[in-house]
Amino acid sequence: MAFQVRLCIPQETVDAAHTEICGQLFEKVVKEAIASVDGYNADRREAVRKAAQSLNLKTEAVMTIFSKAVRKLFLSYIQRAKEAGNRIETAKELKKLISFNIVVVTELLADIKGELSPVAETEASSAASESEGEDGEHEWESLDTLRKTRPDKELKEKLRKSSQKEITLKDDIPLRDRAELYETYLMFCITGETTNVSFGTAISTKKDDSEFLMLKQLGDILGLTRKEAQDVHIKFAEKAFVQQAEVILADGKLTEAKADQLAKIQKQVGLPTEHAQKIIKGITTTKLSSAIEASVARGQIGIQQVRGLKEANFQLDSLIAEPQRESIYRKTVEELFSSGTGDFDEEEMYVKIPADLIISSEKAKSIVQDIAKVRLENSLVQAIALLRQKKRDDVLSSLNDMLACDAAVPASRPLSWPTPGELDDLFAIYLKSIPKPEKLSRLQYLLGISNEKANEMQYAASEGSLPVAAEEKEELAF
Repeated sequence: MAFQVRLCIPQETVDAAHTEICGQLFEKVVKEAIASVDGYNADRREAVRKAAQSLNLKTEAVMTIFSKAVRKLFLSYIQRAKEAGNRIETAKELKKLISFNIVVVTELLADIKGELSPVAETEASSAASESEGEDGEHEWESLDTLRKTRPDKELKEKLRKSSQKEITLKDDIPLRDRAELYETYLMFCITGETTNVSFGTAISTKKDDSEFLMLKQLGDILGLTRKEAQDVHIKFAEKAFVQQAEVILADGKLTEAKADQLAKIQKQVGLPTEHAQKIIKGITTTKLSSAIEASVARGQIGIQQVRGLKEANFQLDSLIAEPQRESIYRKTVEELFSSGTGDFDEEEMYVKIPADLIISSEKAKSIVQDIAKVRLENSLVQAIALLRQKKRDDVLSSLNDMLACDAAVPASRPLSWPTPGELDDLFAIYLKSIPKPEKLSRLQYLLGISNEKANEMQYAASEGSLPVAAEEKEELAF
């Protein structure tokens, strides 16, 4: 102390030098204790206790040195586990890590800190540890694998040694890798070891619930929170349920018998009912989506089927992609323009149907305009062809289709045709069907019939003497 004062050395510098020098000595003792081939015996224990007390290191410095040495060895176990040839060998290396933590690290830590023995510590803290929990945890108490990580009194008597939780690999390994290691050991807990017997056959060795307690201790070493460990159990249960559910629901149909079968599997894996139902709906929706896409491609899905899906509470945008929904709308428009009704309902075509198909009104109008412009002239050509074939009813349907196209996209000028007489015949046939005045007037405009000729034809029709030129020619030929 006097020497420090004479040289005006700050206390911080003295502390740093002391920590570095004594820390190296303590680190050597700790490493020897951890790596000893004789195990952590009484001599090693006494050496650690003596070093911790005599070197006069601060608690923080002691824990930093000890933690660094322990984590380095933890990582070596993890590395060997990752390099193992298969899942069973990986689990065995992890089991060695767990044992090392219980037998060596926990004992060492207790000696360094001068605490109670691990057994006494376990008994003193058991009530507190069991009461710990996080929000949402009770929902998953049905998970058998998760419940087994919380041992009952009988199992606690078998495994009285507690493991330390202060030194973990939380900051040394990414969460994803830690969760994968935990899941690997979880699988080991469920399936057990495999033993090769004669003729290339392998059998699984039955495991007791003590493996699940070791799984809990592995979670502590990996620095997993209760929520993070729970998530692994949930993921594992979901995976098991999904694998079996996809086989059962291969055709996408959920029958009563299949529902009962799935309910039994759900109980086996311990998933909550609501969560299982969500998975089932996801599978059926995916299967249904594939079937619907195929049906859309074959032209077998129309607006009525779409509305049926909506009534059944299916999310249409997740079932049918936008290009397919537009294809359904295009098909609906084409069906309207070939229905022979002569009507075009703007509310239905520009508002209701687009809303059902989840497409914009602007897109709907664009599709209607593209189709109507082409179908308008095509309907005239078709009507003339049917006129020549003497198919009066079909002629009327084609003329109505032409009027529907015109109602959607009004023509700016009359349609042209090289033989006006055939246009007169079309007008005459439509006139005889006693149409609505507004439709007749619009057809007159589209066919380019003058008012004078239209009036003459209407008068002749009222007198019952309106001829159709094509029919007259046929009668003369006869």
